[in-house]
Amino acid sequence: MDEILRKAELFINDCLRYDTPRLSSEVLPGDVGVLSDIPYSDDGSPYHLLDVYYPGYEISGDTAFFLIHGGAFVYGSKELDRNFGMRLAKRSGIPVVNINYTLMPECGIMGISRDIDLAMEYVRTRYGFEYFHFTGDSAGGYLAVLTALGCDNALSVSPICGCYTIDRNDFPGALFAAGDDIPPYMYDLKTMADRLKQMKVAVITGDDDFLREDNRKLASLLPSCIFYDAASEGGRVMTHVFPIGHPEWPEGERAIEIIASFASGSQDAE
Repeated sequence: MDEILRKAELFINDCLRYDTPRLSSEVLPGDVGVLSDIPYSDDGSPYHLLDVYYPGYEISGDTAFFLIHGGAFVYGSKELDRNFGMRLAKRSGIPVVNINYTLMPECGIMGISRDIDLAMEYVRTRYGFEYFHFTGDSAGGYLAVLTALGCDNALSVSPICGCYTIDRNDFPGALFAAGDDIPPYMYDLKTMADRLKQMKVAVITGDDDFLREDNRKLASLLPSCIFYDAASEGGRVMTHVFPIGHPEWPEGERAIEIIASFASGSQDAE
């Protein structure tokens, strides 16, 4: 466990070196309402906070996007995806719920899933959302797919540079299993591809994404999905989770456009 925690610390430090200047310089879109740091549990945990981004002057409708940040299950917060989420709300015309969840090693994947379910139940009760489009990046892409598979009212899922096959003997697989008694399919969500065929799916990756092949394999099992494999161009390198880091790039805007397109007539989607 000490070696796992050391690797997690190195990973977190690498992420902070990239994300800290990015977050301090990002330009947020206008004309988007923001409700920040809403507790979806009364335990006072910073892990149990969410934001709601909404177009117009008030939150309305029974459908929302549910946005889940990445970070290898050990790092991150909703602030990493704030810019992307606000732009998605503006482009789609429906609210976006952006959540924190408990990170490893404080809990395992089942605990994270319980947090997501708790947040969904809160926004159902508080805002009347009944139908959900799921999206997320990297580990959040995995969590978006996992959550959509278990949600009766899932209309679409759009993982961004996600991970779908996880070696339980490799980081973060070892943490992933810590304290959890989880079914084997959760280490390879591609085994559930037949269930994904029942909803609208977009799989988004880029030519410099280190998880590109995992994304390509998932898309190959879903012939009706939208597969966006962005190409680097003009100094813009399509690295891992590029739409989150650069939602203002043409490629980031294209990813948002694809995901937002599922919001049209969403209540009637099969």
